[in-house]
Amino acid sequence: MKRVVIIGGGIAGLATAYYLQTRGQGRVQYTLLERAPALGGKIVSAREKGFVVEGGPDSFITQKTHALELCRELGLQNDLIGTNDAARQVFVWSRGKLHPMPDGVMLILPTKITPFLKSPLISWRGKMRMGMDAFLPAKRDGQDESLAHFVRRRLGNEALDKIAEPMIAGIYVADAESLSLSSTFPRFLDMENKYGSLLRGVLAQKRAAAQTRSTNGNGNGKAPVSMFMTLRHGVQQLTEALTAQCDAHALRVNQRVVRVQRVGDAYAIWLDDGARLDADAVVFATPSYVTAALVRGFDSELAAQLARIRYVSTATVSLGYKRGEVAHPLKGFGFVVPRSEHRKILACTWSSTKFNFRAPDEHVLLRVFIGGAHNEALAEQDEATLIQAARDELRAILGIDAAPVIIQVYRWHKANPQYEVGHQARVAAIEQRAAQHKNLYLVGSAYHGVGIPDCIADGARVTQTILNQ
Repeated sequence: MKRVVIIGGGIAGLATAYYLQTRGQGRVQYTLLERAPALGGKIVSAREKGFVVEGGPDSFITQKTHALELCRELGLQNDLIGTNDAARQVFVWSRGKLHPMPDGVMLILPTKITPFLKSPLISWRGKMRMGMDAFLPAKRDGQDESLAHFVRRRLGNEALDKIAEPMIAGIYVADAESLSLSSTFPRFLDMENKYGSLLRGVLAQKRAAAQTRSTNGNGNGKAPVSMFMTLRHGVQQLTEALTAQCDAHALRVNQRVVRVQRVGDAYAIWLDDGARLDADAVVFATPSYVTAALVRGFDSELAAQLARIRYVSTATVSLGYKRGEVAHPLKGFGFVVPRSEHRKILACTWSSTKFNFRAPDEHVLLRVFIGGAHNEALAEQDEATLIQAARDELRAILGIDAAPVIIQVYRWHKANPQYEVGHQARVAAIEQRAAQHKNLYLVGSAYHGVGIPDCIADGARVTQTILNQ
């Protein structure tokens, strides 16, 4: 029987353990080691006073199917809920007020002309510059570039400042000037390559979608799946269900790994209490800089490559209020803040509007994001300072002066990997080096995607490789 040790109990490590448990059919003996007192990593849901507060991700994208399929496999289908799309509206804080993002904007691209032209968010000069995309030559040299360089090249500076950068900051908490386009939004690169411009690509895709609808009607007759889904009692339901399906004796918390050593084609893992585990295979489901420290003893070059993936810190402050004490209608999913506005927060999600079951009757729940690539020091402050900053910003932007009935703060120190220009080549080099060590595997958000489905897919991929051997 093959012995596998998984280091790290976040969603990638848990998914790996689950798949080894359910697909292994007794061929694998696994042990998962997590240094924290609880499993799940950044997936944390607090349920208090009728509120459901997310500490990390509040949902997962369904276009990447691994998370949705896993929820159904775990019997969670009746608790799956989508966004309240009737209230789908995002605002941008600009020039002292909230401006609705023009209807039909897809991350950075307007897909509907009239709402975009009527919007006061972008100046007429900025709109004309965005329209120039239809006439600019395509760049087809195959070289990676930053998202900022791409948007500035195709759509201009104002589109970058008011739309692209704040929207992307809400997803990757990254600096658009260094964020790899090919690793984060390859779709835009594909559109430029195929159609010569983004706007022509959008129009072509809209025509194709309309033709498909007219030809096929409603497709398979099933109700469309929301682009983003969550679970009624919080995303932590997923990690709890995974934990329940695994061997309880194989999941060990408060276990910090201090050293990993190669012993032929096997591995010895030492814990901080002096215990040693022997494994035929080891799966690193830790941040790349943690993995770097553990492999340095037997491969300094692999450690150096892993350490080159940069991480930044963030924090979230969730505040629940009585509905009657918040004058703002909160009709939307929330707002983002451009860096040029020089405010203390990146964004704010109106959680109780975005999803049902997030606040008790006659209450609302808001979640404020702080830190990221440009304001990392803000996220490192103590909780009292973070709370004060969040309340000050909500007072200035939304006019909320009431005392919250619930406050939850989550600080994520160096927890967000940055997919900088050249990321794909960097990961390819890491994986090529790691492959020199038989039965050593890397999974997690540092490599092929930061979302929950990406991490689950990593666990499934590595499990299949282990079982195939």
